[in-house]
Amino acid sequence: MRVIAIANQKGGCGKTTTSINLSACLSHLAKRVLLIDLDPQGHSTCGLGLAPEQFEFTGYDFLRGSAAEKKKFQKISADAGDFLRVLPSSPALARLEEEMAFTPGRERRLKEMLNALRESGEQFDYVLIDCPPNIGTLTLNALFAADELIVPIEPSFFSLHGLAKISETMETINRQRRSPLAVHALLTLFDSRTCFAKEVYEEVSRHFQKKLFRSIIHESVTLKECAGAGKSVVDFAPQSQACRDYMNLALEYLEKSWEALNPEDSLGWENVIRQRFEPRKAVGGVLFQCAGEGAQEVEIAGDFNSWVPEPLVRRREAGIWQKIIPMPAGEFRYKFIVDGEWQLDPFQENSKQNSFGSFDSWIKVN
Repeated sequence: MRVIAIANQKGGCGKTTTSINLSACLSHLAKRVLLIDLDPQGHSTCGLGLAPEQFEFTGYDFLRGSAAEKKKFQKISADAGDFLRVLPSSPALARLEEEMAFTPGRERRLKEMLNALRESGEQFDYVLIDCPPNIGTLTLNALFAADELIVPIEPSFFSLHGLAKISETMETINRQRRSPLAVHALLTLFDSRTCFAKEVYEEVSRHFQKKLFRSIIHESVTLKECAGAGKSVVDFAPQSQACRDYMNLALEYLEKSWEALNPEDSLGWENVIRQRFEPRKAVGGVLFQCAGEGAQEVEIAGDFNSWVPEPLVRRREAGIWQKIIPMPAGEFRYKFIVDGEWQLDPFQENSKQNSFGSFDSWIKVN
């Protein structure tokens, strides 16, 4: 069970939107996900169409409960999809900081509860925690319980101003943990048309370097409409750019998790890749690969993404570009775009003529 805190002490950065939609996308990829709404405002709860007043018990009871009451988890949590459960928030969470002010180990209560949940037989692949926009008792509980932290950052002056504060907070937390908290940054509410957004991107890239997700969440009215409808973007607008943004984030996260457990050196990437260039099934979809050591950019477009080019990621030193695409069962045409030039997949034997008289690579997904 991998625990991911989503936090930023600055509000309005897309923290709750990311909590909801990353959870939904991971569950859409058949990962068992628990979303914990630790914000007393309860926006993640409402954002998935759940009303806190409909629950006899909430996250407040989960954190305050005795060992015997831990068994109430099924009553406390609610299904929000086939693989997604939600531990709802309530305004009572706001009282916890005062109630637990003199409680020893109060910042580790959530970690204890999650350990007890694991021991009780509840099985989740990922636990995502939506934190309040401050560094109080609730957020500290999330940071001590988490294996990883995702920091959503929107392109604004105040976000840049807060980067040093975020790093300072993480250093303080890591000094009190047995193992350091892995930190990732995510750009949200991004408008690529503005020069300032690009400047923020460059500054965040310098600050976080490889800890910055390649996936970017673009500003979109669809995300606001999803929240109003009480649905995730996967359920509300599966064909939208916003859904594609969050699905790419989910896939990139899964790739990062896999690579963290299996470093490139231990995998022998160069040998594996050279022997198997053709598309093949992978965690989260189909892995596409393109050999282009001297290429500056490689993209893929096909029936599965409405022929809108999506960038592949270059494997360092191997000269191989890769991307995992979520694909249902069916038959699909596609092509690579290498430095602007459309071309067939040279390692895919199957191709079909298109309506323009040329050929497209062709794949069948079972």
